[in-house]
Amino acid sequence: MRRNLILSMLFAVIAVSSLICPAPGQVLSGDLIWRSGVGDRIAAVALSPDGLYGAVTTERMIYFYDQNGTVLWSYPVSGGRSVAVSSDGERIAAGGDHLLLFDRKGDVIWRYRPESRIQDLAIAADGRTICTGADTGLLVFSLDDGQATANVSGSFDAGEPIRSVSIDSDGTNIVAGADSGNIYFLGTEGRLLWNYKTGSNGVRVAISHDGSTIAAASSQRAVYLLNRNGRLLWKSSMAGAITGVSMSGDGSTLVLADGGISMLNRAGEIVGVYTPGEEERIRSVSTPADTTHLLAGAIDGTVSALRVQPETTPADTPDNPSPDTPVTAEPPRLSTASTQEQTTPQRGTALSPATPVTVSACVAALAWWRRQKQ
Repeated sequence: MRRNLILSMLFAVIAVSSLICPAPGQVLSGDLIWRSGVGDRIAAVALSPDGLYGAVTTERMIYFYDQNGTVLWSYPVSGGRSVAVSSDGERIAAGGDHLLLFDRKGDVIWRYRPESRIQDLAIAADGRTICTGADTGLLVFSLDDGQATANVSGSFDAGEPIRSVSIDSDGTNIVAGADSGNIYFLGTEGRLLWNYKTGSNGVRVAISHDGSTIAAASSQRAVYLLNRNGRLLWKSSMAGAITGVSMSGDGSTLVLADGGISMLNRAGEIVGVYTPGEEERIRSVSTPADTTHLLAGAIDGTVSALRVQPETTPADTPDNPSPDTPVTAEPPRLSTASTQEQTTPQRGTALSPATPVTVSACVAALAWWRRQKQ
């Protein structure tokens, strides 16, 4: 009786260890498209929805890149915090002590001095709608073709600082993340449609290009996925503090900057993890609508463009899954051979955190069984 009880307890340890310590996502090595150094701590990065252009801001300078990593232009800024790029790189917005709007050539179209420093901003795909988040709340600006000055077309006072904003591709829906962890979902004019309380301070937010899915992630390691009606689809916990979040056009893939890069599918499963060198901690990440590649900015001033190569989608996978229905996607992978250097670092197979616990329990069970036989 006692023997059976002890054996049952040992095997229970093995089973529970597998449940509480699930295997991590597939290790993502990096297919380096290009890499650049800006010599200063990176505050934010942004890719255009088509992925052809990228922008990077530090506290003192903004840089604009083409798809080959060539710096097309740079411009000094003050207190740089955020950057956003419209489709085809037609308009680039930069936020900090000022809100600056550039054309593709780097000429300043418009300049605005806010009441308080802009913490984050977003721009619609056509470049006509810009939203900003600051200590004083959220502002929405509209700029039609031929206009030299943007007009304030909407505002929202949350009664607390807005740290993160995101806008869908046609500029009809805006999501904002506040200091308290509240998520606000707004119409273009700043009209509140709903809010969701996460309880996690300082959330970063992203909305899919089609407006169907909203993601939020906090420095307290929590990740949330909601539909356009504010219903929670899932909540998950990550291993590290999250400082940046980006999403594919249809909301099927979520990309997080957490010192490295973590990729999650719509079901909340970690499908890939990229771990950079110790000096290159990823602070900000951006992906285009199709998630074929991504742009990452590190605290050491390194800017990296990495290629994502998703697995072939099974024939029976729905082309347009419902925003309310979690869908398990095939894991994407990043190949490692640099297109510039053609070198492939070798990586070992990642072990589940449960492996040491499981092995120890098995060894203990075997040793006890042998002693009983003797």
